Amino acid sequence: MRNKIKFILNLFFTYPHYKMNVFSGTNSFKEVAEAIRSLRGNIVKGDSVEKYKVAFGRELASKSVYSFASGRMGFYSILESIGIDKGDEIIIPSFTCVVVPNAIIYSGASPVYCEVSLNDFNIDSSKIVNCITPKTKILYAQHTFGQMCDMDKIMLIAKKYNLIVIEDCALSMGAKYKGKFSGTIGDFGYYSSDRSKIINTGLGGIVSVNNKKYIKDFQLYYKNIPYLPKKYSKKIVYTFIANIITLHPNFYWIGKLLNFIFTRLGFMTYFTDELSLKRTEIKKYPYPAKMSNIISMIGLSQLKFFDKNLNHRKQNALLYNTILNIYTDEYMYSEKNVFLRYSFLVNNRDYWEQKFSSKIDLSIWFKSVVSGRTKSLESVGYAQGSNRVSEYACDHIINFPTHMNINVNRISKLLQELKESGDIITKERVL
Repeated sequence: MRNKIKFILNLFFTYPHYKMNVFSGTNSFKEVAEAIRSLRGNIVKGDSVEKYKVAFGRELASKSVYSFASGRMGFYSILESIGIDKGDEIIIPSFTCVVVPNAIIYSGASPVYCEVSLNDFNIDSSKIVNCITPKTKILYAQHTFGQMCDMDKIMLIAKKYNLIVIEDCALSMGAKYKGKFSGTIGDFGYYSSDRSKIINTGLGGIVSVNNKKYIKDFQLYYKNIPYLPKKYSKKIVYTFIANIITLHPNFYWIGKLLNFIFTRLGFMTYFTDELSLKRTEIKKYPYPAKMSNIISMIGLSQLKFFDKNLNHRKQNALLYNTILNIYTDEYMYSEKNVFLRYSFLVNNRDYWEQKFSSKIDLSIWFKSVVSGRTKSLESVGYAQGSNRVSEYACDHIINFPTHMNINVNRISKLLQELKESGDIITKERVL
């Protein structure tokens, strides 16, 4: 209760000033006008649904693409389509979003948490084999912060132990590994396009089925999934339109408060199933659900500027690294990295987050091994203290956004201050 009161008070005690954040940094005011016009058209079903899937598949070189109301729903649908059984185990990194183990639990399977590497915050491929048991069915390759995993080793392990590979590309849309896009290497890949991702459609997700032997079963499962209802689809678009304004750095000082008020009043909406331990607890919307026509229209608009978006993020990350000099040029210029966020470790993370809070809302990923849940981690199968490296990362991670609404001059000053403090944890000291 005390934390809620503090949160509300922080919203009210504000003043007009420029404040950056991690959200909705890929959208334009032109898209607001397009979204408003689209509200007079087909909301749920329409031509844009198929057009978006085709355009997405063409952009990321995937031939079998399916759209969803969210990435998490796409992941759950993958599990259901392959006939996951109760007691099956899925190896995931212990540095993820809680919706990942949630989807696994909804399917009847069990998450098995593997350590991450502090070099790139991805699953530590050297630790995967130790997590494999006779019940293991899936390896989950999460490309964290836009940096791709060691897919060569993951695919070799999967082949040796006859495991399915699912790529989590929620944070890495557009990254490549040896010429292949993230999400097209494993048996399945899935993407997210909410307001904090590479592209923003308000809410949304895509699944790519890459192994031909799973396409028929996935199509049969997908056929029976309902579309996101008209009322909910419209509310997502209302939220999208409002966010382009309220989350803009010029208005965020009051926009964050307005978002809170409008959401409480029911004018704005987001998916809020992070703490639901049973799928049947989700009442406000179908889970899973297909992406509606009106959201697909926004996706088509976002894909028009996809390459420009990726290039902008890379250039910002390169600038950040010029100041901090944390990563090698080889790492920075690699096509494996699209840098949704530029991430590193600091000793006193909470201090810096608070110090910079008047200038930027960092909304840091991931402060918990299952971000979105900070208590009762055992309810999603995690034993506190079992993965010390991942827990260390949660305590020390800090990341800066790279999207188009970021003022690099202002960010540069913050990074310079961080550098001069000597608080950054370098590879020589820890890694």
